[in-house]
Amino acid sequence: MMGEMSTLPSSDWSLSRLDIMAGRSWNPLMSEDPSPYATPVQMASAPPMPPATVPGQIKVLGVIHLVFAGLGLVTILFGLVSEKFSESVLTMQEKAGGIQATQAQISRAIVEASRPITWFGYASALILGVMLLLAGLALLKRKQVGLSWSNRYAWTSISLKAINLILFATVLMPKIGGLFASFESGGKEMQMAGSIMRMTTIASGIASPVIACIYPVLVLILLNRESVRKSLI
Repeated sequence: MMGEMSTLPSSDWSLSRLDIMAGRSWNPLMSEDPSPYATPVQMASAPPMPPATVPGQIKVLGVIHLVFAGLGLVTILFGLVSEKFSESVLTMQEKAGGIQATQAQISRAIVEASRPITWFGYASALILGVMLLLAGLALLKRKQVGLSWSNRYAWTSISLKAINLILFATVLMPKIGGLFASFESGGKEMQMAGSIMRMTTIASGIASPVIACIYPVLVLILLNRESVRKSLI
């Protein structure tokens, strides 16, 4: 037997040893480990993980911030210009006489009584417009400071609206209350004009600040979610 094995050719003996070693070599189908023969270039060519999805409200609210900031500044300019135009209209109504003159007198009295609140509104719009501008630009860049400015804007806006309601109830209404009472005690036309002006003044004075608080509240809710905070850099 030993003689027979020694008679095998050396090439056949080498092939047999390679077959045995190949059976014991690394099999990619039988192991979860990376191949020990893979080059660094092959290992580095694995596809990267997809980036996390950025919440859409960041960009949307950033754009809305900028739009509202622009509208606030335009409103200030429009209010300043319209004061002169309103004065000329009231003068024409007073010259026309009748119910138009009565309405003009009531309107003029309301404008004079509400002047402190009007200037307070201009100052508030300017402050909030600047805050919205800074917050909007930062949100479009996904900056963490955009959330900070948005929160400052929201709380400042709600606080200013509350102050506006207090001024309306404590400053404006006492001044124009007696005016409405004097007109309503007059003739039929004066009573009608006084009643209409009273209702519209009270409704606008209360409803306007309340409606204006909707957007700041939405900002606090939508931008302070955990997914939004983690997406900012």
